[in-house]
This record gives sequence, structure tokens and C-alpha cells, in this order.
Amino acid sequence: MSSDDYIRISAKQTPVINRLHDTMTQALAYADAIRDNAQDEGLPIPAELLDSFASDYNRIITALTDATAPLTR
Repeated sequence: MSSDDYIRISAKQTPVINRLHDTMTQALAYADAIRDNAQDEGLPIPAELLDSFASDYNRIITALTDATAPLTR
């Protein structure tokens, strides 16, 4: 990997970003299991549950987007 491929992350952010990555990897595995169960059972999850998960996802994206341009104090 060249130095141009390296993403600079502060020491303070590194453990938090690593934890978020691990959590999101696990969340994707849970989502895959929910999909598999719904397909196996032929029973979809309620639309309200999907809406709730979508809202959570959007809040995560908003927080990360805000972190790309932090406010100066």
C-alpha cells in the first residue's frame, strides 16, 4: 500500500472508528439473518420496523457526515 492509500485517523478517533466498523459488520450479519428468516418463513418483517431501522441508519449517516466537516470552536 502506498502512502497515498493511507487514511489518516487521529489516535482519539481510531478506537471509536474500529468499534463502529465492528458493530456495523455485526449489524450487517444480523440484517442478513433477518432477511434469511423472512425468506425461509415467507413472512416479511413489519414495514414499521424497516422504517425504524432506516431512521437509525440515517441518523448514523448524518453524524458521520457532520464529522467530515467539524465546526471550529
